[in-house]
Amino acid sequence: MSGLPNYLWKRLIIPLAFLTIVFLGLALFFPWQGFFVNLTATFIGILVTVLYVDFIIKQHEKSRWAQAKALIEKRIMSFANVSASQFRITFGISHNVLNREAMDVNNPSSVRKEMIRLTQDILLPSVDSSVQRLNTADWKKLINQLKITWEGADKLCSVFGNRIEPEKLSLIIEIQDEIWGIMSFYATFPDVIGVPDDELPPIKGRSGISDKRAMEKVISTNIKTILEKTILLLKALDT
Repeated sequence: MSGLPNYLWKRLIIPLAFLTIVFLGLALFFPWQGFFVNLTATFIGILVTVLYVDFIIKQHEKSRWAQAKALIEKRIMSFANVSASQFRITFGISHNVLNREAMDVNNPSSVRKEMIRLTQDILLPSVDSSVQRLNTADWKKLINQLKITWEGADKLCSVFGNRIEPEKLSLIIEIQDEIWGIMSFYATFPDVIGVPDDELPPIKGRSGISDKRAMEKVISTNIKTILEKTILLLKALDT
């Protein structure tokens, strides 16, 4: 019932409820051979009918879209898995960290739980040190992968956006924004990010290492946010 559009509440439900209360009050003080009682019963009947019809329509729509929703959520799960796994690969963390005994590939919920564990217990704690170890070749591979992931988010939003729950859609867009932040930062400072410390040219008469560390800190924050949002997205798929 709470799913009724706002305009129906404002223009139909609330006015009907108000008139029902008014006629009920009038019936108590002015019996008039049951005139106001009949009006009250009529308006109550209209209210019940509207709410019941809305419930039936929503149940029908839910049933009709059940299979499509499952397929859309499968794509969302793939996007979430890639969002985390792209950093596992870049950080040089072996796929052996996955607990295959605890993960049933035929059970999406089981896979999500293992991806959450991997992201939360292994990837997040390793972000700062791993970012500092990335060289120029690592960064080029990561940026190429980030572009693919960003485009995947864009397709999800543009093609299925009107069928994805707001909470999940917001998380996808937030992950996409953080990815864009990393790509933009790298595009601005490709001559610093990933360059070995001893090859950095001085910046305004001082060592460029401190600037590089500051940039790595910003990027690490972006990556941590992506991983945290990915965990929330995987959890949202189980609710």
